[in-house]
Amino acid sequence: MNRTVPITDEQIAAFARDGAVVLRGVLDTAERDLLAAGVEEAWHRRDHRHSIVRNAEGRGETLVEQYPSQSSPSLAALLQGGLPALIAARMMGTPTAQLIFDQVFYKAAGPIAPTPWHQDTPFLRVRGDQMARVWLCADRSPGDLTLQVVRGSHRWNVVYNTRTVAASPVMSERKGEFEATQLGDAHLPLVPDVAGNRDSFDILRFDVEPGDALVFHGNVLHGADGHPDWPSPRRAFATLWGGPQLRHHRSEGKSFPPPGGEPDGPIPHGDAISLHPRAFPQGWPIARADGLAQPSRRG
Repeated sequence: MNRTVPITDEQIAAFARDGAVVLRGVLDTAERDLLAAGVEEAWHRRDHRHSIVRNAEGRGETLVEQYPSQSSPSLAALLQGGLPALIAARMMGTPTAQLIFDQVFYKAAGPIAPTPWHQDTPFLRVRGDQMARVWLCADRSPGDLTLQVVRGSHRWNVVYNTRTVAASPVMSERKGEFEATQLGDAHLPLVPDVAGNRDSFDILRFDVEPGDALVFHGNVLHGADGHPDWPSPRRAFATLWGGPQLRHHRSEGKSFPPPGGEPDGPIPHGDAISLHPRAFPQGWPIARADGLAQPSRRG
């Protein structure tokens, strides 16, 4: 990858301060095409790592797939191009970016199920500040459908439970291999009821277009509203990246494994991810001819 990405000092400061920022028009035409093709590949393939989520009335259809870049040629090519990792490294202010996690969120036209408020951190085997989530939407998405964040919540110095104090606004119809409702440490504090007390929180909303990148911190509280009858799909691909000082964490509960598994044996608790590039593949600088997203065996 030899083109530049227009990221300003003000945008980097907003990410550090608020926990989220939108970068406008950073994907070129070829990257937008790969993104759209990749989310469609996930929608039609539906392997063992996908879950289906509906709203509380059992309506609508949202596909959530974990590690889709390992089976989607288009998403693999998008990561191999280096853009998402480069964006993450710039926003974190780190020399490298290693892949922690990736997902597809395909919300079919019709009733749209909300995304409950949560952090990404308790689902994962990492802890620390050097985390950036790069959320790419293949469709126009207004602020009431796009991911929203509680401004500055990545600085609260707390890791929440994967569950909230409020009743869940969604139901899982099909639970995949890494079903999110089965993950997390039950000893952690419950997520506050942001949806039921919106006036008590400073919530950032974003309108996005294809080609934009919404970048947010892995520790930030975020969620998305639903819709009774949206006329078109809302398709997104999200990757999470870590800097060299991010630490491996062994939770008391079940969590998503590293994208490369643990090919060299169990990773010690507290190790920097930079010590384990096979478990957490480096996406920037582009370091290997075989790329990021080749299918790999899991530990």
